[in-house]
Amino acid sequence: MKNHVSRLIPELNEIYDLANKHPDIIQVKVLEYIDTKHGKFPIPAITIGPDDKTLPTLGLFGGVHGVERIGTQVLLSYLYTLNKRLSWDEDFKDQLKSRRIVCIPIVNPWGLAHFRRANYRGVDLMRNAPVEADKATFLVGGHRISNKLSWFRGDPDKMEIESQTLIDFVKEEMFQSKVSIALDFHSGFGTKDQIWYPYAKTKNPFPYLKNFNQLKDLFMDTYPHHVYKIEPQAANYTTHGDLWDHALDLHQEIKVKNTFIPLTLELGSWNWVKKNPIQIFSLFGIHNPVKKHRYSRTMRRHIYLIDFLLRALKNNKSWDY
Repeated sequence: MKNHVSRLIPELNEIYDLANKHPDIIQVKVLEYIDTKHGKFPIPAITIGPDDKTLPTLGLFGGVHGVERIGTQVLLSYLYTLNKRLSWDEDFKDQLKSRRIVCIPIVNPWGLAHFRRANYRGVDLMRNAPVEADKATFLVGGHRISNKLSWFRGDPDKMEIESQTLIDFVKEEMFQSKVSIALDFHSGFGTKDQIWYPYAKTKNPFPYLKNFNQLKDLFMDTYPHHVYKIEPQAANYTTHGDLWDHALDLHQEIKVKNTFIPLTLELGSWNWVKKNPIQIFSLFGIHNPVKKHRYSRTMRRHIYLIDFLLRALKNNKSWDY
């Protein structure tokens, strides 16, 4: 059954291989298994760097929506480069002594295996948290009409295993950090790559907006020709149940002075469809680049953003004040 799941999700082999190369720096463990009639689907997690959870921490997440496979692959492409650098770049090894990277590359493994947005139970994990929006966009913003429709929120009294696993991992690995940033990879919206910051539930400012604006200014000054549109998610649409809104609310409840900034990288898949209109006739094509050269461009396009965030976390005094 393990081989069956690995055939459906070849990315799992890439994840497990990471731990074999540098076991002193990279650890891989399975957080949970999703037990279905199609088999048991693991949710693997990766931690890179020291065990000290108070260090600046970058969280990378993908595959919340299983059909958005490109997000997981961009994340793994970065980890592949990181892994290779550890083989020869001693300066980079030294950098990883003072900061951490934590990852869940595939939050929704059943969805990834079966090209589904939702999980095995038909729940949209990014509408599943106990968060109520001021005024959610109809249907797209989450509903409880039926799991046969997209954007279904699920049981109001209990989060899905995948959602709870993500939240528990973030609490365990990121909340103790003095400063942490989460970057969640998605696709399927817009003609331009976008960096979204909280909230999804409201247009009101989130607690670390000042810190984020200083980080954004630093990024734009450093990379004036960057490719991103940077704005709050609610500027596009508002939703119930956003997992990162929930994580941010939980972080506020513990009343610590640590900074926690969750971001979403929304890859502009409409641009791929615009350049290759035949893609619109498949669910996969709506969310992922089909042409080889566009896929390769997407793989390399975001490495500098992740590297910037990792460096900015260590040099947080330049923006986190």
